[in-house]
Amino acid sequence: MAKLKVKGTIIEQATGTTYTAIAQVTGFNISGIETETYDSRTLDGTAGVEYDPTGFVEGGSVTFDLLYDPALGGHQAITDLAVAAHMTTNGLPNDVNWKVKFANTSSTELTFVSSGIGVDITGEASDGLRASITLKCDGCPVLPT
Repeated sequence: MAKLKVKGTIIEQATGTTYTAIAQVTGFNISGIETETYDSRTLDGTAGVEYDPTGFVEGGSVTFDLLYDPALGGHQAITDLAVAAHMTTNGLPNDVNWKVKFANTSSTELTFVSSGIGVDITGEASDGLRASITLKCDGCPVLPT
């Protein structure tokens, strides 16, 4: 069993067909990916609560933290998505493609489409300016297999 380092992991945002690495990322969290189920208990069933899959997958979210630079074009592109409410001018969704390239090899990656974004910016006297970006996955992310 391998123990993989995180240093060298890259998060990339697509603009058209080109992926660009997000600068100054300090950490990430991929959470909430799960098979959707429904309560399928019946009055004549066993004592245990039964669940069955609906056939859908909750894509979860990807959160990453960074040393935030409001003058950096790549950081502005991310915060612009939040302000634009992920919509194009004609009201259609402005979904964005992303990749998390794990450090063990450039071919081991998680790809996903974001449909929503949250931005938190924090500043402390004893620390640098930071941001936490949360991307809501649209559909099912493609996990390394």
